Amino acid sequence: MPLWNIYHPPTTFTNTESKRGLAQAITDIYTASPLPAFYVNIIFQPIETESFYIGAIPRPSEHVAANEPGPDSARPFIRITVQNIARTLPNEESRDRFLNKIDHALKPYIEDMGYDWEYSVYETRRDLWKVNGLVPPMPKTDAEVEWVRVNKAVPFEREKGGL
Repeated sequence: MPLWNIYHPPTTFTNTESKRGLAQAITDIYTASPLPAFYVNIIFQPIETESFYIGAIPRPSEHVAANEPGPDSARPFIRITVQNIARTLPNEESRDRFLNKIDHALKPYIEDMGYDWEYSVYETRRDLWKVNGLVPPMPKTDAEVEWVRVNKAVPFEREKGGL
C-alpha cells in the first residue's frame, strides 16, 4: 500500500474538488501498475501557520526583509511523505519513471498553484504489512489480480497469492 501524507496550510486544498482531483491523480499512478485502488491511502493534513516552520520561518507568513535570503515566505509550502509497501523500485529507471509520475500528478494541484513543495518516498518492508489481518498476495499473482478486480482484501489460498 502506498500511504501519502500531505501536510499543507489550511489556505490550500480548501475544497473537496481539489483534494479529490489530487487523490485521483495519485491513485492513477498505482492502479496503472496495476495495484488495487484500495491500497492507495491519502491523508490531507492541514497544519496551522504557527505550527509549520521552514528554516525557522512560519509558512505561509508575511514576507519581510528579515526572511532574506530565502524563498518568499508568503508562498504556501506543501510537504509530502510517501510510504510504498506493495512495490519497491528495482532500479534507477523505475525510480526516475515513478518520480516523473509524481511530478506530473502534483503539477496542477501544487506547482501550477504557485506553492513551494517537497516530497520524499520511503520503501518499507513488505513482510511487516497486513490488510484486514491478511498478508497481501505477492505481485502479479492470481490472488492479487482478484484483489484488483474486487478492489478489496479477500481471503485467498496461499499458493494463489505466491506465499
